[in-house]
Amino acid sequence: MNQRETYLFAVVLAALLGGCARSSAPSTTARDVLAQVNPLVGTQSGAADYGTGGGAGNTFPGATLPFGMAQLSPDTTPSTDNFAGGYTYSDTRIKGFSLTHISGAGCAILQDVPMLPLAREITSSPVPPLGAGLNADLPMLFDHAHEQAQPGYYAVRLDPAGAAPVDVELTATLHGGALRIRYPADHPATLLVNAGGSAMADSAASITVDPARREISGSASSGRFCFQDNRYTVYFAAVFDQPLRSTGTWQKQAFSAGGTRASDTGVLPVNYEPVPGGPASIPGNPSGTAQAGAVLGFEPGATVLLRVAISYVSVDNARANLAAELAGRDFDALRAAAQARWQHELARIELGAGADPRWSRVFYTALYHALLSPSVFSDVNGDYLGMDGQVHRETARMQYQTFSGWDVYRTQLPLLAMLDPQRAGDMMQSLVVDAQQSGWLPKWSYANQQTDTMVGDPAAPTIAGAYAFGVRNFDTAAAFEAMLKGATQSGHANNPVSLNNAYVERQALDAYQSLGYVPHELDSPLGGIGYVLSSDFVWGSAATTLEYALADFAVGRFADATGQGARADALRARAGNWKNLLNPATRAIEPRSALGTFQSGYDATSGDGFVEGDGAQYTWFVPHDVAGLIAALGGEDAAARRLDTFFTQINAGPKSAYAYLGNEPTLFTPWLYAWLRRPAQTGPLVQRALTTLYDDAPTGMPGNDDLGTMSAWWVLSALGLMPAVPGTDTLLLNAPLFPAATLHLPAGDLRIVRDGQGATVQGLTRDGVALDRAWLHFSDIAHGGTLRYAVGASADTSGWATDMAALPPSNGASAVDP
Repeated sequence: MNQRETYLFAVVLAALLGGCARSSAPSTTARDVLAQVNPLVGTQSGAADYGTGGGAGNTFPGATLPFGMAQLSPDTTPSTDNFAGGYTYSDTRIKGFSLTHISGAGCAILQDVPMLPLAREITSSPVPPLGAGLNADLPMLFDHAHEQAQPGYYAVRLDPAGAAPVDVELTATLHGGALRIRYPADHPATLLVNAGGSAMADSAASITVDPARREISGSASSGRFCFQDNRYTVYFAAVFDQPLRSTGTWQKQAFSAGGTRASDTGVLPVNYEPVPGGPASIPGNPSGTAQAGAVLGFEPGATVLLRVAISYVSVDNARANLAAELAGRDFDALRAAAQARWQHELARIELGAGADPRWSRVFYTALYHALLSPSVFSDVNGDYLGMDGQVHRETARMQYQTFSGWDVYRTQLPLLAMLDPQRAGDMMQSLVVDAQQSGWLPKWSYANQQTDTMVGDPAAPTIAGAYAFGVRNFDTAAAFEAMLKGATQSGHANNPVSLNNAYVERQALDAYQSLGYVPHELDSPLGGIGYVLSSDFVWGSAATTLEYALADFAVGRFADATGQGARADALRARAGNWKNLLNPATRAIEPRSALGTFQSGYDATSGDGFVEGDGAQYTWFVPHDVAGLIAALGGEDAAARRLDTFFTQINAGPKSAYAYLGNEPTLFTPWLYAWLRRPAQTGPLVQRALTTLYDDAPTGMPGNDDLGTMSAWWVLSALGLMPAVPGTDTLLLNAPLFPAATLHLPAGDLRIVRDGQGATVQGLTRDGVALDRAWLHFSDIAHGGTLRYAVGASADTSGWATDMAALPPSNGASAVDP
């Protein structure tokens, strides 16, 4: 079947059976896992704002499907605490229910076409002279006593204590969703549709109302993700099951009663973010953004079902998506299908009897958040807008987008590769196609836009890692060519049709290749903003060098695995470039000048030369050559003492001598004890992080979730399986948090059993055979089996995995496992 036929078949089957057509996991578990998920987790700051995207998880609570294109969710005001997610738990007003969201990003984007039901008439333009939002008197009060958030479903009562409350429910399909709105009797029934209401404002907005067809359609153009010159346009089409009693439209402050068309253009600001209690702050944008929308009236007391779909290709494609997924289906049927899909996906991992209810909720909430991205980008007919600015059609698979590369290569995509390699392969092919269309592999992409957000070359460990975990359904030859090009060639995309023309895969590559590191002179003085202005500058010269060395290692591994080994000899050698930043006087990774000198008196906690971390933290970031790092730090005992001190604090922020487990650079450091022949110290440390940095409350994340990266880290840590060597299938082991868990892998069930209490592993068997080491390859367990841990409370009683023969692989420049 082609993509469209496959999707329609799945829709019908879900409606008939309440399930999904996949067979790699059971459709249910012993209990309803949906009840274990709290989508409100991460919507309020749970940690200090260390300047890395805020202290909130930046998640959203609304309705979506796993990896869905559309995310229908409320956006709140006045706080900007969780602005990137759209919804802040402590807020008291909802300003709209928009159609698109990203979960966990450090910068805001999307939140397009917000719709707001009102029990009042609107007879003038509802927007202020500047900005993307509505007039301050329009956002509706809400409270959490009249709110529900579940996978695939969200409900809230607007103005719950007022004389005219409005009930709103949301559910989702892959490309759209539905709103069910219950208006009060004896009050006007109004719906505002703000086509110019995107999170980062809009450069163009349009809407058309067709009363005869009970349809609205249009588009919103926005962008500027993380201050960069990226742009996108999303198209929408929606139909109502009730007649339109009245219409009106606005363009900026001009209002047309009875109007059915409105459009506007404007200047997209460098950055747009509302200031609580004040006017919009729009630097460099005196002329304002695009403001256009519609005011729709229904019969008082009506219950209105709005079915809506989106596309990044055209309004006609949005209509086709709507017809394929929503036509003729009532709200309850759509909700049931959405929740059946979630039940299926979440049931890929089943916690056994004895799981603590609190941590079970955290587990399934984390798994839920890990299954939101990357998102489907192709329409039901296979159309998608390519990175070359052209429309392409792919009917054999889904095209995916929204890759938070620097984050997800560490945990989230390895988790997907283990659980659903077929989907992971489609994602890898999407990256390959992106490279073919734009000239380069992405670092951080959304819609059809490359961005220079974050650093390194994360597509390399992403693709190499997926292949190592057994993913095969992508063009490996084309992938290698793209990886090799990114590692060895400088330049831009040189495609004037596309905004991706300015994208650079590896900044400062020429200097890196000639010196063996990125010199500190090329560190942008503007940090994470200014480095995108030129291919010669980087954000964090030392951090970038470490990421490039890891990427070089990953390309070498992938070359070996796919029969291209001879073409990657230089890259395997370059994997050791981290050593060029090891200051022998301080035994630490530090920025280095082009002349080869280190700074005198360098402060390892200054953050200078690093990204969302500092030298004290990044010194441990050599995951592909840990044995080499330990030797450089003075040997086992010296490194162990240093690591013990490092973990005096576990979430100290990015400018500290201690660990920062609330962010990516030090995520793997607890497992370094395995290379130090002290694996007993990993388990208690990991359990401390799991149970003190996370919770099942809105404040239950220690910072941005980064499109599921931190959530996937929680899931993998709780299972005791950490992919701590990116680009390989090496899994570092620790005591599982739960007494029993089953991973329903495609080739067989993997059971993880914990005998005893505590977090210190005292013994381990695999399928009944003793395993005296703290690591294994995923290939060892890909076909299922049983890992049974004997655990205790005291690290002093364990001699497990302490022999030299038990050391995990350390690949060095050879890129070959022992």
